[in-house]
Amino acid sequence: MKGQMSTEATAHELLPFPELVGRVAVLGGTNNDKTALLVGLAVQQVHQQGIVLCLDARRYRPTEVQFRLLLRGTGSYLLLPPSGEIPAETSQAMLQTVSRGLVGGKKPPPLLLLDSVSETPEWEQTLSFVLKAGTTVVAFLHSPAELVFGRYDTVLLLRSEADMADALSRSVGRKVKAGELEHLRSGEGVFIHRAQVQRVLLPGSEPRST
Repeated sequence: MKGQMSTEATAHELLPFPELVGRVAVLGGTNNDKTALLVGLAVQQVHQQGIVLCLDARRYRPTEVQFRLLLRGTGSYLLLPPSGEIPAETSQAMLQTVSRGLVGGKKPPPLLLLDSVSETPEWEQTLSFVLKAGTTVVAFLHSPAELVFGRYDTVLLLRSEADMADALSRSVGRKVKAGELEHLRSGEGVFIHRAQVQRVLLPGSEPRST
């Protein structure tokens, strides 16, 4: 991630959402929270004239509806089987889409959004290839158990209730207290990059007074 991040407690200042680079994990949040973030990231990318593709295995109907309405004509959304596995034709379509975003000058790098996608060895090799080529990959994970140490450059935590908040806090080495995650408001998240932590306003959310 580009730019410096605050090491202050996340309960303090609400900061603008940073630029994403590399591989990012997203954990927590309701179905609506996740969909709002997916769509917010996609719309932001399109407004910057970048390429975006969402592979959706969570299959929450409002996600597809919003992508079809707000991003129609961009080829930015593919529905996956409930298993979360990536069919060969989908993998090929993803590579073709991403490659278009790697050609040319000043556009942002391609953005690949993965919602509840299964992590198989073959798919991991494909992701390694697109990451090395410069693609930004944002993975919405099922559970904290999927947060493999060393795999993700950055972690974004969304608001969660007590039990899940505690599990998320443990998964990031207590860099964020469970209570802080419980008290996040809609449109807020906790961004963790290495040892640095900040509370951020998510894409598509309106700034609010504190």
